[in-house]
Amino acid sequence: MKLTTQKLSNITANPLFLVGSGISSIAAFMFYLYDKYGSAPGVISSITFYGTLAVLSLGYVYSARIRSENIALRGLSEVFFEINQIYRDKLREQFCSDSPVTDPENLLAEEELALKGVCQRIAAIFSSVTNRRCMVTIKLVTSEERKCFAHTYVRSQELCNRDTPDRIKYAVGSGANTGFDTALAKRSDGLPSHFYSANLPALEKQRGYSNQRQHYSRHYRSTIVVPIRGVNKGKESTPSEFDLIGFLCVDTMSLNRLNEGYHLFMISALASQMYNFMSLMRGKYTVFVG
Repeated sequence: MKLTTQKLSNITANPLFLVGSGISSIAAFMFYLYDKYGSAPGVISSITFYGTLAVLSLGYVYSARIRSENIALRGLSEVFFEINQIYRDKLREQFCSDSPVTDPENLLAEEELALKGVCQRIAAIFSSVTNRRCMVTIKLVTSEERKCFAHTYVRSQELCNRDTPDRIKYAVGSGANTGFDTALAKRSDGLPSHFYSANLPALEKQRGYSNQRQHYSRHYRSTIVVPIRGVNKGKESTPSEFDLIGFLCVDTMSLNRLNEGYHLFMISALASQMYNFMSLMRGKYTVFVG
């Protein structure tokens, strides 16, 4: 989607646009009739009438698009329900028995299996609301010699060509990958921590984007990246303030489809939910029942 088309879509999606265009069309029609039957039809009245009629028609076309988007959003409740079921059933299966699973390797294998299913459903969510194909990826963060790296853990697509011949380790906090570095930064605007771009190639031309993946635009040109992390209480404003597990990313080849509004809050909510699940599976949470 082009930027001008996106702006036009935002304008016509406003209810005031439909109200104003409707009133204007009625007024123009009355003026047209008065001008037509009161005397010879004037050029101005005809232009006004057909112009406002065109604006009204445009508004109704876009209102139909908004209606289809609302229908898609209502259908997402079932997908969110499926995601919650995956987490619920997997946690119950591993821990709610006379002999709960304690082997870390088995738990990580079950975690990966569950997260693959979750990523597939998150991709379905964003493909539905954008009407474009989207990819969802979980990147795990690891430390090596006091340096942080993010690498692909699971994707919404098996055997993805992005991972051939080898999966890339992306440096975090070095400036080499803007998406990860920006997503970790604290924000003062009230939005969840994230990186967002509706047009990565344009941002790169402005020297505002770096990515270690060569020719990334062959795979995606728009993205949202959010951290999968929790806050360590009592350690605010210190290097240990956050317990960072990784990143949750959604991307698409289509420009100006993802947004920094409800799309951002959806994926941030999913990342928070994912953090709790992964923390339980990795033994970071301890439950005492006395």
